[in-house]
Amino acid sequence: MSVTNTISRFGVATGFAILLSACASGPVPSDYVNDPFEDVNRQIHAFNKLVDKTAVRPVALAYGAVMPEPVRDMVDNSANNLELPGQAINHVLQGDLADAFQTTARFLLNSTIGLAGLFDPASEIGLFERNTDFGETLGVWGFAEGPYVELPLFGGSTVRGTVGMVVDFAIDPMQHVLSDQERKYLAALKGLDLIGKRYAYSDLVDALLYESADSYAAQRISYLQNMRRNLEGETLIEDLEDPYAFE
Repeated sequence: MSVTNTISRFGVATGFAILLSACASGPVPSDYVNDPFEDVNRQIHAFNKLVDKTAVRPVALAYGAVMPEPVRDMVDNSANNLELPGQAINHVLQGDLADAFQTTARFLLNSTIGLAGLFDPASEIGLFERNTDFGETLGVWGFAEGPYVELPLFGGSTVRGTVGMVVDFAIDPMQHVLSDQERKYLAALKGLDLIGKRYAYSDLVDALLYESADSYAAQRISYLQNMRRNLEGETLIEDLEDPYAFE
């Protein structure tokens, strides 16, 4: 794909994001909920729960039982590494050049010495991952998060977060430098990584989905709190309340 087409796709996606995000907004309370689509969201949540119970959870448990932890770690490292170029772009768009530099350095080091991202030597020298996405970029720019939505298979989000997912795909450099076959491998790798994460956080996910009195409300507030916390500063994985916040 040409650079011109890439820039054009980014421009269209960004314009779409601005239109959907509507007016600018300041910080909102961590417990604030804007959910005008609750009836539809609950139906999608029930579908997602059914998919998890009948397919995702059993596959994840089998994957964790069969696949040795070092192999699971390599899958996770590789998948995370391939997301770094897109994160670096978002750091630049947010005006955070220090994190953009660190993310780029992390990608270069792990892609070379780390053998295409299978290993994580960058973390050993203090170049830790600084997760971000275009939804967070819109938040930094001051766009309102919009109503809460639950997406089929993807789980909790907001209008701003959903637009961010679309834009992230459009501007991801890996989508433009890889061949069609390589992009299929990338998609498979990310899918396997999500299964691995479902296994790694199985206790947390199970507690939220199957032990909560209202799993939809529990997931909704957990997602919103973590999303807002990410905008305010770094969130440690140990502090996550939303099992889908690692995605």
